Amino acid sequence: MKLIRFCLVLILTGLFILSCTSKLPEAEYYGLATDAFNKQEFQKSIDNFKNIIEYYPEGQRASEALFMLGYINANHTKDLKEAEKYYKLFIEKYPNDELTDDAEYELKNLGKDINELPIFKDIQSDSVTEQAPSK
Repeated sequence: MKLIRFCLVLILTGLFILSCTSKLPEAEYYGLATDAFNKQEFQKSIDNFKNIIEYYPEGQRASEALFMLGYINANHTKDLKEAEKYYKLFIEKYPNDELTDDAEYELKNLGKDINELPIFKDIQSDSVTEQAPSK
């Protein structure tokens, strides 16, 4: 009888440990991350994008997850050190990805006020040129 109880406790403990440490499919983490992002639950989004990087470093969504970790940290949680870390890692790991130019731009302009961004400086200089009186 004691042996049966011991085995039962052992099995239940093992099942509990497995349920706590089991990972979800990559697509499910991605869905949770994007849903949280859309609801502006940025820490929850970050946690799920990190799960993709940790559990599926070569997965289909790994590059996007890494970019989004930089993006959310830079633009929503304002953790510029974390943003820099993830953007640099993204650029290093995915130099030919379609988001690499975006990551480089974000990194170059990290922490700048929106009015300091090159795209807005160009627009402002164009509007000043257009408003200049004709001779």
